[in-house]
Amino acid sequence: MRSCSTYLSACVLSAVTTAVAPASLASNVTASATGAPSTAAAAPEPMQELVVEGRHEGPRMWIVRSGDHTLWILGTISPLPKKMIWQPDAVDEALKYTQEVVPAWPSYGIGANPITALRVYIAWRHLQKPPDNLPLRESLPAPLYSRVEALRMRYAPHDNKIEKMRPMLAARELLTRVLDAAGLAVRNEVQQEVLTLAARHGVRVHQDKLRIDDPVDVIKDVGATPLAGEVACLDAVVTLLETDLGNMQARARAWALGDVDALRKIPHADDRAACIAAVSTSERVRSLIARAQDDWLIAVTDSLRRNRGTLAVQSMERLLGEHGTLATLRAGGYAVEGP
Repeated sequence: MRSCSTYLSACVLSAVTTAVAPASLASNVTASATGAPSTAAAAPEPMQELVVEGRHEGPRMWIVRSGDHTLWILGTISPLPKKMIWQPDAVDEALKYTQEVVPAWPSYGIGANPITALRVYIAWRHLQKPPDNLPLRESLPAPLYSRVEALRMRYAPHDNKIEKMRPMLAARELLTRVLDAAGLAVRNEVQQEVLTLAARHGVRVHQDKLRIDDPVDVIKDVGATPLAGEVACLDAVVTLLETDLGNMQARARAWALGDVDALRKIPHADDRAACIAAVSTSERVRSLIARAQDDWLIAVTDSLRRNRGTLAVQSMERLLGEHGTLATLRAGGYAVEGP
């Protein structure tokens, strides 16, 4: 069993996860490469590394009540400051009154059949190869390739393997390199720490298992993503890295300092549309993504009904806003308090 993270991941193995996040990397870019700037981006100003060191508690939790039943919700974001140590005192205290923890994403499983596992591995290895085995230079429009190269030379001048990757995987690699240089952690450890604390307190974890009955076919569906879709995904990520690093750093700092008002105000449109569209040409993949996103609300409302105390984790971008989960819970008649 493997858990899905909210950053560069959702719930369809590594390939689909590349496309469904980064949920907290915001820009309003959904254009394809043909709609991208026609020239390489101008040389950016020198970037300051985000430095938020020491121990920080992050934002206060939201409290949702239904009669004498209570749900605490911890909102997370990705990326976070890589030198920050999360101080989970509030979560540790809430777990004393909690019977169940609901993570942000379901786990997923493909069964224990070794033949299936081998077929998945072979299919995944095949997916690593770029379409028609073309180098990245020949897969991209020249203007977009120039922008990719500008970012690579600035942040990862010795990482030549990007040239041999398919566009979606090149997007993930480039994103990882740039965020690391900006002082941001690609991997969000907050949820894992919550699960570790739950185990220490003897609190059960309600993590639905998203069963993937046809994992080889899912990978094949992802591998059949049209090149134009992959190029659009890479274009969106490149534009994000060219224009939004400052906002990402500001969001990471605001989360560490518990400043939810700042998180609400910092521009945060959704950049995921191009990458989700790229892998969603298959009904099988669309269904898995939808199930992964919908199961959490079902799980928390069920836990709130059954338990006197429940603690849940979810990304800020899914919680906040007029159409966010907190608004949905309020509309459902629950009392919601929080930052």
